[in-house]
Amino acid sequence: MNNCWSKLDEHFRLLGRSPLMGQSAGSAATYHILNSPLTKGKIVGAIIQSGLRDPHDPSAVELAEGYQTYNVAEEYVISFLESVNCSTISCMRSLPMETLDTSEFGGTSRTSFKGTLDYYCMPDTYLSTLKLGLSHDVPIITGSTRDESGASYELNITLATYLSSVNSTFASFADRFFEAYQASDSFTAFAAQNTQYTDRSTVGTQFWANYWLSNRTSPVWTYLWDHAPPGQNDGAAHMTEIQYTQYNLYNVYYEEEDYEIAEKMSNYWVDFIKYGNPNGDGLIYWDNINASTTTTQELGDGWGPKIIASDDQIALFESWFASLAAI
Repeated sequence: MNNCWSKLDEHFRLLGRSPLMGQSAGSAATYHILNSPLTKGKIVGAIIQSGLRDPHDPSAVELAEGYQTYNVAEEYVISFLESVNCSTISCMRSLPMETLDTSEFGGTSRTSFKGTLDYYCMPDTYLSTLKLGLSHDVPIITGSTRDESGASYELNITLATYLSSVNSTFASFADRFFEAYQASDSFTAFAAQNTQYTDRSTVGTQFWANYWLSNRTSPVWTYLWDHAPPGQNDGAAHMTEIQYTQYNLYNVYYEEEDYEIAEKMSNYWVDFIKYGNPNGDGLIYWDNINASTTTTQELGDGWGPKIIASDDQIALFESWFASLAAI
């Protein structure tokens, strides 16, 4: 960890105050850097792709931003050292990568080498960090893709499976969620399941922003990416926005519309990186949000404000999140 932060410090020393950008596990790293007191005065903005959500959302534990307590991390490290017959850092550094590469992806709920709440690099829980205003007050872009975090483009489930999922996920709120996301057969179950997961991401991002905006003055722009690139069957899946934000279309045959989308996406990103605001000449205006916002910016198959969910659905997620423990 110390080596990681020293590398970051070297980066800032060479380049000066910089914007940050990361996707998925990279988004978690970007969020930790945004929150850390060790980077005070060194960043000017953050793009956090897939993405920030309400700290009460169980997905915040299961996905990339999930972290563990210091005690859990310490116990894991001691156990790991014993398993490879090491007691020193030099011994660990002598091990082959195959031996070290045993942990599950860092954002999952399994104990592993991942983000750790040490009250030093990571100053507090996500909820306390938001409520206390510990994050650096810089402009932010954050959002999700349509077919990720539970939503699946080619999902094929029965009505019974959908009902079971609603019951196991929402417990005492199950009837209310089934009323809000109704289904009567396999086809409507597929649509309801996906819509519920996508709404959970977009609504959760808005709730995160509400915490942020309660004591930060820098603007936040949110988005939902909904374009399915060619050459795959997963829809607007996890990571599918990356090549468009970078204008780096390769490996498959892209259509003319893909290049048009990449032109717009990369311009939004470049404008934010250069000016702290994604809006620029020739682009559909992208509103920053406030605490009463019920829209996000559609990016991909359309451009402009898009309703995150109905008022009743938003209120339902608010009630459900409020009943859960936060991280």
